[in-house]
Amino acid sequence: MDKKQIVMATIVALGIYGLGIAPSIADDGGSDSNATVYIQDAPLVQKTLPVQMFAYGTVKPNVNETLNVVLPRTGYLSALEIQDGQIVKKGQKLFEFSTDPSVTLQYDQAKSSVHFAQDDLTRTRELFAAKLATATQLGQAKKNLADAKHALVALNKIGAGRTEQWIMAPASGVVTAVDAKLGDRLSQGGSVLQLTEKGAVEVVLGIQPEKLHKIQPGMAVTLTSPFDSKMTIDGKVTAVHGVINPMTRLADAVVDLNSKNAGGLMPGMSVSGVITLSHVTSYVVPRQSVLTDDKGAYVYQVNGKKAVRVNVKILVDEDNVYGISGNLNPKENIVTLGNAELTDGQAIRETNNFGTK
Repeated sequence: MDKKQIVMATIVALGIYGLGIAPSIADDGGSDSNATVYIQDAPLVQKTLPVQMFAYGTVKPNVNETLNVVLPRTGYLSALEIQDGQIVKKGQKLFEFSTDPSVTLQYDQAKSSVHFAQDDLTRTRELFAAKLATATQLGQAKKNLADAKHALVALNKIGAGRTEQWIMAPASGVVTAVDAKLGDRLSQGGSVLQLTEKGAVEVVLGIQPEKLHKIQPGMAVTLTSPFDSKMTIDGKVTAVHGVINPMTRLADAVVDLNSKNAGGLMPGMSVSGVITLSHVTSYVVPRQSVLTDDKGAYVYQVNGKKAVRVNVKILVDEDNVYGISGNLNPKENIVTLGNAELTDGQAIRETNNFGTK
C-alpha cells in the first residue's frame, strides 16, 4: 500500500469515529451474573382465598318438586292434551283414559257380592230368629257382607266404576316428561307424565372421577347462566354420585339452588359452575411473578440490591393471581416484572423500563 492509500484509510477511520459509529467490542471479562437487571416489585401480601373447581353441567327438573302423574287403574290412554315441555295450569286437562274391561268386570262382581252378602245376612237373621241357624253362621254372614263392602269401597277409590275419565293437572307447572303415548295399555300406577313446579330445577355438574374425592355435600356453588355471564345463581352440592354417568363419562354432583328463583334456568340448559372446595390463607402474588423450571415453581424477592430465588408451592390459582406458600420473607418485596431475566443473587434496580445495563 502506498502513502496515498494509507492516508485515505486513516481519514475514513477518523470519520467513522467522529460520527459515533463505533464498532462493537465484546467484553470477554463480563457475565450475565454481574449485570444489573431492571425490575418492578411489589410488597408481599397475605390474604384468604377460596380454593375452587370449575365444572360444566345440565339443568334438570328438581326431583323433590316433581309430581309423577299415574293411571289410577288399569286402562288405555285414549287422549293426550299435553306434550313434553308444556306449561300447564292447575285443573287443566292432561289426558283421558278408558278403564280396562277386566277392571269393569271386577267392579260389577264386587257390587253383586255386596247384594248377595246383604241378602244372605237377611236370610241368616231370619233363620237365627227361628232357631234354625247358629250364632256362628250369623257371624259369618255379617263378616261376608263387611268384606264385600270393603272390596267395593277399594274399587270405588280408584274409580273402577267409571269407564272413561279425564285427569286434570293437580298443580301448575311444566310437563318435564311424557312417559306414554296414545293407545298404550297401562297397569294401575303406570306413569303417564311428570309435572314439575315452574322454576323448580337442579343442576347436575360433571366431575372428573379422579377429582371426585374433593367434592362434599354442602359445598357452595356459583352457577353462571349461558345467556348472561354476568348473572350468577348461588346453590350448594346436595349429592355426589359414586358411579360414572354413561352419557358424559363423568361423575355427577347434584346442585340445589338456594331459592326457587331459577334465574331463567330451564331444564335442558347447559351451565358452568364454580365449586368452592375450601379457603386457604396464603401469600397472594400476580400470576407473572411465579416462574417454573425443572425444580418446580419459584419467585424472586428483593434483598437489598439483589434478587433472591425462593421455591414456592402454588396453593390457589384464581383469575390473574396465585396463592403461594414457601420460605418467603414477608418484609421483602416480590419481583413482579423482569424476573424472567434474573438468576439467584443477581444485581437488580427498580425501573419502569427493562433491560440489562
